[in-house]
Amino acid sequence: MSVFDSTEPRFFRPRDSANTRRNYRSVQVQRLLDVLRTMVIMIAVAAGLTMLYLRTQSDTRFAIRHVEVAGVQHTSRGDLDALTARYAGTNLFHLDIARLRHEISSLPWVSRVEIEKKLPDTLRIVIVERTPVALVNLEGSVAYVDDRGAAFAPLTPAAGDPDLPLISGATGADLARCVAVLHALRSADADLYARVSEVRPMLPSGFAIFDRQLRARIYANDSDLPSKWRDFYSIAAAEHFAPGEVAYADLRFDGRVVVKPLRAMPAVSFAPRPLVPVQITN
Repeated sequence: MSVFDSTEPRFFRPRDSANTRRNYRSVQVQRLLDVLRTMVIMIAVAAGLTMLYLRTQSDTRFAIRHVEVAGVQHTSRGDLDALTARYAGTNLFHLDIARLRHEISSLPWVSRVEIEKKLPDTLRIVIVERTPVALVNLEGSVAYVDDRGAAFAPLTPAAGDPDLPLISGATGADLARCVAVLHALRSADADLYARVSEVRPMLPSGFAIFDRQLRARIYANDSDLPSKWRDFYSIAAAEHFAPGEVAYADLRFDGRVVVKPLRAMPAVSFAPRPLVPVQITN
């Protein structure tokens, strides 16, 4: 006898196939309704965002009416106002910030600028100005020089700083070289830096520096300048040189200092410090 009852279906199938089909159709309809509902919501959100975008682009409430400026000390407010006036009434969402930043950065004293939109109608501009480290004589006009060796604005009574070191006879790479030696000297010995009145580049790598305290010209290379300059001051003190009595001191030689006094005296060589012989010439 077979273990299977021939009266039973060989495979187990639901007896009510019509009910199963109805349930399947119901599930499919529900899925379709869910998809349609999601699509409707997405279309509504997109339409709302589009309407909001169009409104912000045309709403006069977002037109620029106020400009706030911070960080300005030497930058001409007239030049700055002339630039920003072009954007008065411009919708904040239409403002080309990169272009405005470029235009403001072209002003002489401006080193860096940040621009912020403040809804609904305000533009905030923060300016970081250049710091002058020297003056440069360019074909009869005197201009400020920044720490990168760039001449950027003419000397004016309003800006001041007439006691900055003056760089003469230098442009391009020589100007940057003079700025570098001033920076190194200021970092190494602020007292010596304060005595620098003028710097002029000399080939191939030297400088002529006017000492405002002794009123003498110092010829030097940038290597070991503070130490050699201090050696010269020891010589000046030992020889009782008063301001204006030395024509020049040449520090460009290894192991010796050459001094040219204005008053007559015999040429001598001596070492006020070990291994620093000094030659005085008439």
